Amino acid sequence: MSEPNISGFRDQPERNASGSVYTGRLCCDDVQVTGEGAEALVTFTVTVRQLIDAAKTEMLWTDQDVQRGVKPEITSKVSKELSLSKGYPDSDIYIFNAVSADEMTEKLLRGQRLFINPLVWNLRPGNFDAYYDAAERKIYIYDGKIYLPDSHHRHQAILKAGDIYKSAPNEFPHFDLNKQFKVELYFLKKSDEGNYFFDKNQRPTPTAKSKAYDLTSLDDLSVLAKKVIELTPSLHSNVNRVTDRLTSKNPDVVTLSTLRETLKYAADTESFDESEIDGFAHVAATLLQLLTKVRPELGLVSVQERKQIRLTSLVDAPIMFQGFGAYISDFSEDVVELGLQKATEKWSQRLERIRSSEIYFHGDWSGDLFEKANPLWSRLGILKPGVSGRPTVSNNRAARIQVIKALRIVAANDSNNRDLTVLMP
Repeated sequence: MSEPNISGFRDQPERNASGSVYTGRLCCDDVQVTGEGAEALVTFTVTVRQLIDAAKTEMLWTDQDVQRGVKPEITSKVSKELSLSKGYPDSDIYIFNAVSADEMTEKLLRGQRLFINPLVWNLRPGNFDAYYDAAERKIYIYDGKIYLPDSHHRHQAILKAGDIYKSAPNEFPHFDLNKQFKVELYFLKKSDEGNYFFDKNQRPTPTAKSKAYDLTSLDDLSVLAKKVIELTPSLHSNVNRVTDRLTSKNPDVVTLSTLRETLKYAADTESFDESEIDGFAHVAATLLQLLTKVRPELGLVSVQERKQIRLTSLVDAPIMFQGFGAYISDFSEDVVELGLQKATEKWSQRLERIRSSEIYFHGDWSGDLFEKANPLWSRLGILKPGVSGRPTVSNNRAARIQVIKALRIVAANDSNNRDLTVLMP
């Protein structure tokens, strides 16, 4: 872009009273230019301080027509162009995840590494006034709005972190207003901003949750799940950590994403400190090992064995792991109250009630609690008729609640009564 063929760039820079170059409202330093004309892309680095100043002078904007937009239930006329200087958009009107932005803000202030580069800017051709100094590798922006085709949440998080830091700098020793961020500057028409947003947010094939959870070290529940696998022999080489589906060719008992959700329910929280992760992982691993002793199907089996189990039983179905999460939760409470040894003895006895050799009754049916033929599961909405004629397993919230309730009743039943119509009328 030696001589930019983009409407908005002037041939000569503005001058100040002394005759030297006027650097404008924002000076982009040490720019690197790729491509020409409409294909031009400029990259450079800015600091938090520069971002704050650009926002306060109302240079940074989002256009909700080509962003996540206004909530569909809002029928009144509202502003589509929002200045970043106003802070977070009103979540009652606009689609904006304040929780996600706040999480980024907290990590920035704590000095945790956060992969939020690059920030994305756009100057719409014909709607800005700037000068490109090729020799000095600078762009002086005199007027116009800089739109964000993407990275709105990231910008808001950085700006909020900067404002919080300025109000109490001594409280955040790991943050600095000179912290740098890479910017990609485009020159797109409004319609192409929408195309950019689509390409970046809709076209990519999302990574399976299990693989993403396996890779990250920043998600506490994922770290916990991997620690549980490490501590539970029956889960070694028995968890699908790559995809979120267990196919007929996959003998693994559970996916990492399902195990993570199980532990999320069991722990009733999504964040831990390091000592809490180790402690809860040992508790969960102990209960899971007790489960595997009474239900060997939850351990390592061959492909053919796993196929047969899935054909006739729900014991290793993803929804049952929600029930097992309730067992982990209850076991954890007993560990606190009774100590690990006594809690383990108590639950060893309780889990005997779900052995395959325990015969349950429901009307004319009798057999293993987890058999798909058990009418209880259809009555509770866990199994429903499928298009092919085979029953399908529900995994919605209502079904999960029913599974948790049923498994808790069975485990707590210290009588000899195995009539499910009486235990769960």
